Amino acid sequence: MDFGIGIYLEFKPFRYSDFGFIKFVSPMIHFLYNLVLTCFLIFHIPYLLLQSILGRRPPKLIKERLGGFPDLASKNPIWVHAASVGEVLCAIPLLKKIKQHTPADEIVLTTMTPMGHETAKKLVPEANWILFFPVDHPWIIWRILRKIHPRLLLIAETELWPNLLRSCGRKRIPVILFNGRISEKSFRGYLLFRSIFKRCLESILLFLMQTEEDRSRIIEIGASPDRTKVAGNIKFDQNFPSITPESTLEMFASLNLQGDEAILIAGSTHPGEEEIVIQVFKRLREVHPQLLLILAPRHLDRLKEVEKILRNEGCSWKRRSSLPLLKRNEIPSVILLDTMGELMRIYSIGTIVFIGGSLVSIGGHNPLEPLFYKKCVLFGPYMFNFLEISRRLISEGGAILVKDPEELASQLKRLLLNQRARNEVGERGYQFVKRHRGATERIFEKIKPFLAT
Repeated sequence: MDFGIGIYLEFKPFRYSDFGFIKFVSPMIHFLYNLVLTCFLIFHIPYLLLQSILGRRPPKLIKERLGGFPDLASKNPIWVHAASVGEVLCAIPLLKKIKQHTPADEIVLTTMTPMGHETAKKLVPEANWILFFPVDHPWIIWRILRKIHPRLLLIAETELWPNLLRSCGRKRIPVILFNGRISEKSFRGYLLFRSIFKRCLESILLFLMQTEEDRSRIIEIGASPDRTKVAGNIKFDQNFPSITPESTLEMFASLNLQGDEAILIAGSTHPGEEEIVIQVFKRLREVHPQLLLILAPRHLDRLKEVEKILRNEGCSWKRRSSLPLLKRNEIPSVILLDTMGELMRIYSIGTIVFIGGSLVSIGGHNPLEPLFYKKCVLFGPYMFNFLEISRRLISEGGAILVKDPEELASQLKRLLLNQRARNEVGERGYQFVKRHRGATERIFEKIKPFLAT
């Protein structure tokens, strides 16, 4: 649940609307929300300033989070908010369509995370301004809206910030939620604060949800059924880099590889998963001594932590950035991916791909990227961020669910010995991706009336 300072609450569903004092409760909760934010800022700003002085946080992040946006009021830009890397990537096809339709319009793209910010700078030339999303404090939001005066606000997935939405409603700024989704965990939290969110949702003109289940959930939270539509998942339409035989050879060469290695890729891993993957990999190496692991932690600031695990497990490894300095064909057993924006292309050379964030309760990450390259994909039981996609992939044989480390080891052992089985899973996954493309066009057609002509 993206609420306030990002606190996730686990409670059973509760509806304030079941009681007669909703008109009293909603303003009270909103007041408490703003009070908590104010206290948070008072105590957190000195910490952020210290982080900036020590070089751990860019001054730009602190400035923009506190409302230091450029003055763009005269340009009336389109404001697109995409919280992190996944949302930025899914927004790219839509931003391209918008820029093609209204090339003279300026686009402000905001992100929450530094990694999302860097990804946007590299991959989104359509955005004229790439900024950090401001804290949802009423004074900061008022200042932001006065400085940029957006003509339209597009929010990727489900970033429901109460002060932002209510302020846009007062200023009659159209707000559209696109590629909307509500996970089961978030749904419980939203229901807990249904009274405050119902009022906020009144400021959103259009809810373009991924699935019928997402649509039902947003309606139960308080959205008007007349303003909710199922448009599909735009992540199926993301731009997958084209891979040619020549580019594949270049990639192998850049990794000091011959091109005939068996490669296990563990993408976007989290704490608690690296130990599992490395221990499983060591067991597999006893049967497949030439097997190589490419390990890609989700957050690069954890690289030293992961290196400590590799050291304790007795593995030889090199960071991907250091490979060009090695002698030709000098190959460690583990390549630690320490570069940004490269994982999607590296998926194309994998033999088998494990999707991180799924053996621990993170919610999983996007399985579509390796599927586009017909790779055999495995993931754990915690895929609630991609619940509908993972369910359908499993039912259609386009991916394999592993419930625990033992099952991960046994499935990997089986698949490494059976190329036909790997290829069948990869082909079914690829066909699944192909069948579900087209959401970008549907979403764009709904947004187009709100764009300048």
